[in-house]
Amino acid sequence: MEYSAMAHADAAELVRGKLVAVVGAGKSAMDIVAQCAEANGSRYPCTMVYRSAHWMVDPKVARRVKFFTFTSARWTELMVHKPGEGFLLSLLATTLSPLRWLISKLAEVYYKRSIPMQKHGMVPDCSFSQGSLGWRLGILPEGFYDRVDDGSVELRRCRGTIAFCADGLVLDGGAVVGADVVILSTGFHIDQPLRDVLASPWFGDMIVAADDGSAAVLPLYRHCVHPRVPQMAVVGYAESGSSIYPYEMMAKWVAHLLDGAVRLPAVRDMERGVAEWARWGRWARRACGGFFLKSCIASVTTWYHDQLCRDMGHRPRRKAGLLAECLQPYGPTDYAGIQ
Repeated sequence: MEYSAMAHADAAELVRGKLVAVVGAGKSAMDIVAQCAEANGSRYPCTMVYRSAHWMVDPKVARRVKFFTFTSARWTELMVHKPGEGFLLSLLATTLSPLRWLISKLAEVYYKRSIPMQKHGMVPDCSFSQGSLGWRLGILPEGFYDRVDDGSVELRRCRGTIAFCADGLVLDGGAVVGADVVILSTGFHIDQPLRDVLASPWFGDMIVAADDGSAAVLPLYRHCVHPRVPQMAVVGYAESGSSIYPYEMMAKWVAHLLDGAVRLPAVRDMERGVAEWARWGRWARRACGGFFLKSCIASVTTWYHDQLCRDMGHRPRRKAGLLAECLQPYGPTDYAGIQ
């Protein structure tokens, strides 16, 4: 049964008056846990079973520290390496890396003090710097830890295996989590849906990188078109902090390509561009200590959008004035005029 595909009323009826166990600790898992807690309260507490925690930021705390200013403004992108950036920008990113570390460390300390993650054993294994580069971040549901305190949410960390049993779930070591309903919110194999679209295994091997996890990005030009199969476009694979408007930008780029407004370079030039992103992906994966989502462009989203804008014949600088360009965060409204 696909919980995410159910109508809201049917999903609410499924969990109402039942002990629910949710496996996972990402944004979707926490949203489901919060919904179950709101429906059932402490009489039927919802149990969240997880192996590792993520950096889930309380929305009130995020607004207080202007979280998105630090994740989507141009001045913050100067502190990270970018694909095809050139010598000067590479030198600048290397020079500013201690500043990026310091800002991330201050944010990490502030979030730990402002959000009771230590009290409830929800401190992530990765640093905030690693989490922000690989986008292992999310917004915490409103009042989540208040629900933990009042008993409507229970947290169970399990480093080992999790299995089903007659009473619900059995954790590594034999502990049983009683549950009438178990919801798996552990994500999915991100490559499989794309492979399933392609009837030819040969095309699947060409478009989708190896299953051994060695590839950090998909081998697509502008994250959309394979250099040797330009007749097919992929939109929506790359991960970002706010995925909807980057996907919209990809769709606009593909629409311009179909209209002839975007002209693809030679195959060799496209492969060179893909290789630049692949090298950057390997650097990002090393910098994240393994906590890097595949084809994640979260830390360089504006840089990526600049490339798309140039291809489409639009100016990449979308703000009014140099100061605003450097300091204000970028968002969907900045690209709304591109049709």
